[in-house]
Amino acid sequence: MNFKKLIKHIMPLSFLRLIQQLKAHRLLLHEGRSDLNRFYRSCVVSSRSNQVQMESVLIFYIHQIEKGFSFDTYQYGRGRGALSNLASISAKLGSIDTQWRDNALYKDMVLALGEYYRRHVTAGQDVSYLTELFDEATNKDIVASSKHEYPNIQLLLSSKADNATVSFSDLTERRHAVRTFSQEPVTRTELVEAIVMSLRTPSVCNRQPARVRIFTDKQLINQALKIQGGFGGYDTPPALLLVTADLRVFMGPNEHNEGYVDGGLFAMSLLYSLEACGLAACPLNTMFIEETDEKTRTLLDIPDNEVFIMYIAVGHFRESSKICRSQRFGIDHVLVN
Repeated sequence: MNFKKLIKHIMPLSFLRLIQQLKAHRLLLHEGRSDLNRFYRSCVVSSRSNQVQMESVLIFYIHQIEKGFSFDTYQYGRGRGALSNLASISAKLGSIDTQWRDNALYKDMVLALGEYYRRHVTAGQDVSYLTELFDEATNKDIVASSKHEYPNIQLLLSSKADNATVSFSDLTERRHAVRTFSQEPVTRTELVEAIVMSLRTPSVCNRQPARVRIFTDKQLINQALKIQGGFGGYDTPPALLLVTADLRVFMGPNEHNEGYVDGGLFAMSLLYSLEACGLAACPLNTMFIEETDEKTRTLLDIPDNEVFIMYIAVGHFRESSKICRSQRFGIDHVLVN
């Protein structure tokens, strides 16, 4: 009998399980620290020194300006902080990229700022705080952009009539994040139909960790979204879904991030299913800090063994809705050879 077999023969089973648990815990700490270090080395928090990081921050602030166009009543003067950040980052990108003004992101920024400028000038609002932020060349481009019609951001209910029968390609093209909904209540039956359509989503070894909760109480939804912090300025959605992943289905330290992968896959399936069912939806971030996480768990009675994937605000389409333009990268940006 070799040494390992001897130890297993002598030691009680409970002690051996304890040893295995300690090894797994140690490995999980190591892997978690490795993940954290990799993230910190790469993310924008640690640095804004390379072009990818700066362009990502630029997209974030362009989106903030675009969100302003989706409100029912436009809020003049909104987004001054975003404007300041756009000017600063654009200047830095211009200093490291000689072709910056030909960059698609520069053109997206100018397009959004042109619409911002046009709306304010048309309403007789002061725009000096905007023009003072940017250099002469950029201001010239912004003014030129303001003279052209901004790309359509209206979404019509009539365009959704055949959602249940169109090809998947067409469905993906017509799905947009919608933040304003009709007053018609969303029934549990309608939501369950979309959830059922998502049940074939793949997961690691078919362990299916995704969990969905449906909330329709307006007071509770308002409380949840106030904690979440990313839906301010819009009316309360008729329904709010919360997608989580149950960590109890996973088997070792190597799977410690799998819940986010499987949960994310399920959430995307659900977004397409909602679209196919003719329901408007908007995914909302739930990557909370510890305090926000605890407040949300307490409010919605979410157990510790589940991790948050995302909220999805859901309602019926209005006859016409304003949406963000949200320009996408082309295949050359995404496909890495």
